[in-house]
Amino acid sequence: MSSVIGFPIQGADNRPRTIDVQPGVQVDSRPVRFLYTVAETAELLSLGLSTIYDLINAGDLPKVMVGTRGKTTRIAATDIQAYIDNQRVVVESSWAM
Repeated sequence: MSSVIGFPIQGADNRPRTIDVQPGVQVDSRPVRFLYTVAETAELLSLGLSTIYDLINAGDLPKVMVGTRGKTTRIAATDIQAYIDNQRVVVESSWAM
């Protein structure tokens, strides 16, 4: 991936952190990305392409159609973040009082 800046996600300590998919390149020199390809989305979420397409077809991951004919599929960074947030599970300890 080229020139991809991480987007904010919540860490275990509830503080924002970023996923840096291009380590070693100064952040200031990279443009901010609002849209990702399906392949880039799969890489960011550590999922396969078919899984991403399944999520899109199920309506769990909205797509943005780009171009005059609308044949180019992109995924908004905010939708990737929303998907991650919706998949979060809070586990209560059974031994906690």
